[in-house]
Amino acid sequence: MIHISPKARQPQWEVWSHEHLIHERSVFLGRTLGCSMFHTYSSHLKSYLTFCKHHSLSVNPTPDTLSFYVTYMSHFIQPQSVEAYLSGIVSQLEPHYPNVRHSRNSSLVKCTLQGALCAHGHPTKCKEALCCDDLIWVLCNLEHPLTHDNLLWVTQLHCSFYGLLHLGELVAPDERTLQDYTKFSEQFSVIVSDTDFAFLIQCDKPNTRYEGNRVVIQQSLAGADTWPLYAVSCFT
Repeated sequence: MIHISPKARQPQWEVWSHEHLIHERSVFLGRTLGCSMFHTYSSHLKSYLTFCKHHSLSVNPTPDTLSFYVTYMSHFIQPQSVEAYLSGIVSQLEPHYPNVRHSRNSSLVKCTLQGALCAHGHPTKCKEALCCDDLIWVLCNLEHPLTHDNLLWVTQLHCSFYGLLHLGELVAPDERTLQDYTKFSEQFSVIVSDTDFAFLIQCDKPNTRYEGNRVVIQQSLAGADTWPLYAVSCFT
């Protein structure tokens, strides 16, 4: 028998119906993955389901089936990508097959991936890093006076360089179903001074505290400078 202290008090919260509970839980579950990530994971799952259908295999993600999938896909795409595909497949299938994560971490699947990397893996090729001279070259080689679109693009380029930002933190997907307004930087978050400007990048997956990150772009005294570009773009 559960004993409760007679001094314990509980606020009189509103009682929800069962349908309301299901709806609100669905909203929370839908927020575990962003629109773009859900679209990517769905593509990975479709790849797995198509593989099982074409090879007359059960979609039950056993270690044997996942190992065959890794073997097959590694002949068409990089094994590193196949490993990323498995993450999406596990995420999408786990509600239906609770043991899928155990199958993914099995020795058979891990060894198959390791062998695929040895047989078909290629070293990562990194692009040459940008430097301040590249920013100046871009600015000088665009047609002047700058059009509004070019001015916005150059401002984004400078902000991403000095703010160490990813492309996804600067632009929105063209496809409306992938646009997530909870990740867009709002105009009212911008703070401007005589020496810098700042804006808030809203919550993303690594930011588990959901506080966002404030990016401050300071005025540069040498080389390419973002502040005057931002000032002009705001009033053009």
